[in-house]
Amino acid sequence: MQGLLMENTLLKQVEAEIERKIPENARDNYMKIVVSGMRYAMDKGPNSILATLKNSKDPLGDAVKGAINIVGLLRQASKGTMPINAMIPAAMTLLLQALDFADKTSILKVGQAEVDKATQMFMETILPLLKVPPERMRAMLDQVHNTMRDPTKMASYMEQQNGAA
Repeated sequence: MQGLLMENTLLKQVEAEIERKIPENARDNYMKIVVSGMRYAMDKGPNSILATLKNSKDPLGDAVKGAINIVGLLRQASKGTMPINAMIPAAMTLLLQALDFADKTSILKVGQAEVDKATQMFMETILPLLKVPPERMRAMLDQVHNTMRDPTKMASYMEQQNGAA
């Protein structure tokens, strides 16, 4: 989605990094999941799942849970045919969209600390649901954090984005 709907630059960068790592054979499924998930999250407008973040006592935690729950519902509807290599990045993208909404509407100021915490909460929530071993979960979480904190990787991302624009 390349940050199409997002305003927060940091969230756009994280989304681009996620999308860069999606295998070519999973891209179509990823897009379908994200589009369906956004449709589901915004259904009922001011009474949508996304809008409920306005009344949340824990918008960060609720954004994580909401993204994972939406993807879980979509996976159930697909009768288990949703590929994991598209599902996990799509769920993370839905989380980023929720964080961008929270940032735009001043529910939560989203910076690097919030992205780090949300990423950790996301990984700690979704991977056990998928029965990923703890050591693999830690390696995946470390990889995400290292990418986000590496100025060279982020500069490379910015160059790619400027070239794509």
